[in-house]
Amino acid sequence: MRPGLPPDARQEPAPWRAARLLDAPHRLCFFAAGLNWAGAALWWSASLFATARGVAWPWQVNAASAHGLWFSLGAMPLFIAGFMFTAGPKWLRRPPVVARELRLPVAAFTLGWVITVAGFHLVPVVAAAGLAVVALGWGGLTWRIVRLVANSTQADRRHPRLIVLASSVIVACLGLSSLALLVNHAELLHVVLRVALWGGVCMVFLVVSHRLLPFLGAQLWPWLDTRWPDWPLWVVVSVPLTQCVSATLAPWPVALAAWRPIAAAHLAVVAALCLWIVLRWTRERALRQPLVAMLFAAFVWWDVALWLGAAAGLPGLRADAAAALELAALHTLTMGFLGGTLLVMATRVSSTHSGRPVAIDRVARGLFGLLQLALLLRLAAAL
Repeated sequence: MRPGLPPDARQEPAPWRAARLLDAPHRLCFFAAGLNWAGAALWWSASLFATARGVAWPWQVNAASAHGLWFSLGAMPLFIAGFMFTAGPKWLRRPPVVARELRLPVAAFTLGWVITVAGFHLVPVVAAAGLAVVALGWGGLTWRIVRLVANSTQADRRHPRLIVLASSVIVACLGLSSLALLVNHAELLHVVLRVALWGGVCMVFLVVSHRLLPFLGAQLWPWLDTRWPDWPLWVVVSVPLTQCVSATLAPWPVALAAWRPIAAAHLAVVAALCLWIVLRWTRERALRQPLVAMLFAAFVWWDVALWLGAAAGLPGLRADAAAALELAALHTLTMGFLGGTLLVMATRVSSTHSGRPVAIDRVARGLFGLLQLALLLRLAAAL
């Protein structure tokens, strides 16, 4: 015990036990997501190391597609579920969700990815079967989110409803990914993966950011606020919608070529609006708080990703330059915005519900700093 603290604050934390995972939904979902993400990181690091050393690494599924699938749809949905089953009942004024009711779908989701990754290196049909199990697991969690929202009498449910829509998109994309692997349709897998990332995962993060972050949900433009309520939400949400259109047009080069300038112009407009929000908030005193500052940094990366994406669609740009910019934009979005927001939000939820007085401590700040370094190195490699 440390001296000088009140009696109720001097208790040492209880030793970790597996049974505590069932104390709350975020414990179960975040723990499973952490295992999933750690496994994905070690797996991909081993693959890169083997390639660098000239060691043969057996692939039965395209390596880039396998990487995109596990990193986009492996841990992220479980983090979304943990957050939604913790914050959702408060938003919707519903009773708390019992973690024990989530055991089966979380277990199915996790086991499905083990099978899927084995299939990446053994035979595509095994990977397809694994993704089908993952889809069933996530479908079970999504159904519980649907019931949570549907049973609420809260008048304002626009944010939870958008999360339900995005979660349903992830279910559909997991099912279609399984089908694409089963019939060995690489182009379909690429399309589905982009739709899942933008229309599923990214949509959820933008919706939650609008609800919780002061610099995205505050009164920004009174004249427009009175005529178009929540316009910042609809502006940022329009990006996943246009990017899903770009993804679905990928199999038709002529249509995609005609659409690309429109999509690039749209990204530039939204990026300019987000840059205005960023510049407006650089003068706010709230940024002195570590949690707000870290979330703000993640939002800055969102804006950078939009500018990179817009630059990739410039007319007359060489194909290799456009591909490099698209790769940089993708990793800025996933590691910078999604990864940064997730690290802060998950840390805060875990700390708050564990009774810790400080959510953002030295460890959290150190991890956030390492994430920024990793992103800068990845952008340097891409560009």
